[in-house]
Amino acid sequence: MKIKQNFFVKTTVIIISMIFLIAGAKVVRHTIMKEVLVNMSIGHGMVAMINNQNSILYDEEISEEEMGATQKSAMIFKNINFFELVSYEEFEVYITVLWNIMLVAIIFSLRKKLNVLQAIFLVLTILILNIFDFNMAKEPVQMLYFVLMYVVITSKALKDNFKYIFCFLILYWASLSFRTYYILIALFMLGSSWICKTFILMKDRLKALDIITVIVAFGVGYFLLLTVAKTAMPEEYQELVRVRTRETLAKTDISNWITQDASNLPLFTLDYLLMLVRMMVPVELITFGPKYWPYVAYQIMVTFYVIMALKNIKRNHKSKNVALYVYLGFLCGSATFEPDFGSWVRHEAAIAPILFVLADMYKFKQSRTDVEMRKLEKENEGE
Repeated sequence: MKIKQNFFVKTTVIIISMIFLIAGAKVVRHTIMKEVLVNMSIGHGMVAMINNQNSILYDEEISEEEMGATQKSAMIFKNINFFELVSYEEFEVYITVLWNIMLVAIIFSLRKKLNVLQAIFLVLTILILNIFDFNMAKEPVQMLYFVLMYVVITSKALKDNFKYIFCFLILYWASLSFRTYYILIALFMLGSSWICKTFILMKDRLKALDIITVIVAFGVGYFLLLTVAKTAMPEEYQELVRVRTRETLAKTDISNWITQDASNLPLFTLDYLLMLVRMMVPVELITFGPKYWPYVAYQIMVTFYVIMALKNIKRNHKSKNVALYVYLGFLCGSATFEPDFGSWVRHEAAIAPILFVLADMYKFKQSRTDVEMRKLEKENEGE
């Protein structure tokens, strides 16, 4: 049966069904994926730190700047532990409730009606967040930064240029207060906006060759980053090489295909470009069995929305383009260190508010100038 193009799903229907989606996601997490996601979770160590009065969290001589991302996340959960929770399971229920309330608030801000593809994407996002992210881990904390960026991007009080600046500053703040590699995401965000403005916005129409040019441009940026870091920041360079060449025991490992030798920077950069493609189109997971297919479908949908945002970059609301630059920065930054697809899906799902903007699920109010420009474009196309 062919679905009519004017068929829409109310967001309130999805919100009402969330109780069943959350329950289903948690059943999957604690049955099919329990061994990997629950038994091996770093959350157990975080709970141990919270319960141990002699742990680093209670050492007044150690500042938060000296802590790692895991310890900082545990500190945040310790500070919001108003009900004196002591077990991993209790914390997961607590985090699930709090973060889903936040997610519902975001969904309420979206369009009142979504097309079928958007509705499926939203449902998949809810499921993935509750399977992978809404538990005792670093991802809930990571998500807070992107919720803040969502508030900035959708703000009616801020001008678009200020939104871009504020998003960059939030990423920079995240690098100082949470995970240092966020400075890479911030730098790639700057680079992505320059590349898009240089190689896409200057074009009348976006072609496949333009997309390839953009990918190559990101590769050149990565090559220059390593070249400069190798001389100017040798320690940082070694870390960039280490995280890109490490191999894991995970079935979904995404280690380099071509070379593990960073001394051959051209080939090492080519591997980086392949990594971008593999992360955006993870078809290699299909052979691992049906339980990976929903993730593949989800990632293909994300890729579709990103490509459409790039294709329509001249017609997009400028605030949507800010979200696009944030995502491209996140993608390119993540490609420098992600060890496996499981880690990638957890981290990517945590930026869900940005993905909602890319999927046109938030309706921006167009200015009078934007409306007039659209009319002019249609008249020119008619000629």
